[in-house]
Amino acid sequence: MATKEKHPSIEKFKAFVKKHPKLAAEVKSNKKTWQELFEEWYLIGEEDESWKSFRDPNLPEEEKSSKESKSDVIPQILQSLKKMDMNQMQYHLTNVNSAIGNIQQLIQQFIPNSSKGSSPSQGTKNPFSFRKD
Repeated sequence: MATKEKHPSIEKFKAFVKKHPKLAAEVKSNKKTWQELFEEWYLIGEEDESWKSFRDPNLPEEEKSSKESKSDVIPQILQSLKKMDMNQMQYHLTNVNSAIGNIQQLIQQFIPNSSKGSSPSQGTKNPFSFRKD
């Protein structure tokens, strides 16, 4: 027999149920069916407040720590900026600026520069020039 591939939303719902183990108790106590829960989840989404009562009690701590780590990024950046030696920063920026200038000069050697004022009348002559009699 060929195995049926499950729809991606079903896989997402399974992951949602793993995060909310009290949903299984709802089904076991015949309060709701899996179909009803899936339809609610599909319609209102997994971020709805109504799902909090079914959540695993150990899970919110992990989510809080991940949310806190995301919100702590800006203070960490500010702390690292305070610790930087501005003289070293200036030195490195000067070196980078110099390197960029050297690269620009190297590129200009290989690219013909049209801003030098060269026009078709100066330099090479146009072989298809027409003159009035």
